[in-house]
Amino acid sequence: MNKKKFFVTLLAVMMLATLFVGCSKAPNKPDESTAPNSNAPAGNATEGTEPAKQKDPVTLNIRFFGTENGHYRAVDPAIKEFEKQTKDTLNTTLNLTFTAPADYGSLHQLWITSGEDIDLFNPWEKDKFARDGALADLSEYFNNPKYPGLQKAFSEEYINDNKLYGKTYVIPITNAFMDMEGVWYRKDLLTKYGMKDISSYDDLYNFLEKVKENEKDMIPHANYGTAAFFKLFTDINAQQLEGKVFPFTGIGNPRKNFIYVQIADDEKSVAGVAAYGDPASEWANINPKYGLDYLMNQFNQAKRFNKFIPADTLTNTTGTGKQAASGFVTISNFKANEAKEKAQDPNAELGFWPIFKNNQEMAPGMQSTDGKAWNFMAIPASSKKIERTMEFLDWVFSSQENNDLFTYGIEGTNWEAVGSNQWKLPDGVDPAKNYLFPGYQMTWNPTLYRIPAGLPEQLQQYYEYQFKPETYKKNALAGFTFDQEPVKNEMAKCNTVMEKYLPFLLSGFGDVNDNLSKMNADLKDSGVDKIKEELKNQINAFLAQKK
Repeated sequence: MNKKKFFVTLLAVMMLATLFVGCSKAPNKPDESTAPNSNAPAGNATEGTEPAKQKDPVTLNIRFFGTENGHYRAVDPAIKEFEKQTKDTLNTTLNLTFTAPADYGSLHQLWITSGEDIDLFNPWEKDKFARDGALADLSEYFNNPKYPGLQKAFSEEYINDNKLYGKTYVIPITNAFMDMEGVWYRKDLLTKYGMKDISSYDDLYNFLEKVKENEKDMIPHANYGTAAFFKLFTDINAQQLEGKVFPFTGIGNPRKNFIYVQIADDEKSVAGVAAYGDPASEWANINPKYGLDYLMNQFNQAKRFNKFIPADTLTNTTGTGKQAASGFVTISNFKANEAKEKAQDPNAELGFWPIFKNNQEMAPGMQSTDGKAWNFMAIPASSKKIERTMEFLDWVFSSQENNDLFTYGIEGTNWEAVGSNQWKLPDGVDPAKNYLFPGYQMTWNPTLYRIPAGLPEQLQQYYEYQFKPETYKKNALAGFTFDQEPVKNEMAKCNTVMEKYLPFLLSGFGDVNDNLSKMNADLKDSGVDKIKEELKNQINAFLAQKK
């Protein structure tokens, strides 16, 4: 569709990447009193110098993914406001086209290979595009005083952590390096049963038992699609930082992983590699606490909790229509989830339990990160307006005020500031009709963020925890990216195998050992041993050159 529209779910403004996973030296939020004025153009003159002159008019063609009301809504006024504010300086018109996510992947490859007139887009195939020379190298625009907004918002470390093949082919987009993950639960029901707040899986199990016994019209635990329990029963931060064990190839996404890699204690080599279902001998060199025992606990816990999810989890994609008493949620989506539950039951009161230990304790230096963002922007190498596009982005990142315009819409109409770093909807504004813009595609940055106002004190502390640079620690494989090209055929076959078996294992359906045995046989036939060897060789080469 060709409409001038932009994006982010107001109730999901804090959604991170880890990716979001965190950067040990993510920059602090800048002093807003020193931020450039919203009318200042990219590369604008500083105080006391001649103001920038009006540039020749230009139209930037931008392609992002999304559906109306799902990812963006009512954005024209904000775009027009930007164009009005910068008419005498940037003199830039924005022409943004949104494409449905289901079509974006295949179409954006066609756009790039055909040389279509595009100036900014989200590169889902960033590694391939960079390798093929299809992306512009933007290195000269960062850490450059001519672009003070970009220089302030993108530290040298942040840019270096997200380089591809040693160059800045993509612009990292994230506002924190994690989106705290946990379980939402009906706190009002917990109170009804005389139970304490949930702080362990046993607490959760006992609560769900009560729901199953007493609330016949409710689903105890909402399934996360066919993955059901998704990241429950895992702790990737402890696994990577304490155990030095890394899942591949989905990393933080359990639906995509099928190989574990153990890094040696001195972090100079690979100590062991094993695939799901491999015999115990293959796991011998992997710390069992974060290797085989960890994996089996994940699947066995899913089996234990299976009775609390819908029986048709693996086939029903439309939901049961019944209200649930708990489910997986990220902290950025908690308020939206709470509003949804209250719409069905005004008496609903929700609680939030972080599933990872370091998040529960808000411990510093315990959130694993490789410094990589979750989402990226890029400019095609064929674009004739690279400099003008970067000047536009410099304006977006030059101040909180500029950034807010695209992230939240027009202040006073679409949102209101609360204090220095919070926001809320104005009274009487219907969130279902209000401005909607996916900042995770263009505006998010560690130096420019707001959190929803009116959160319970505990949730506010969780938000603040994930924005603190000291929360994060670089893991042993920070900077490593697995190049799947040498084993792309084997990867495709193995991914098909995982799509067949992992839903059963993550949802607790069927016999765990039987599913693993059958899956392993299919993985072997699909070339998993070749993938293991290639992965081992690439990691060893990476560790050998680390300083």
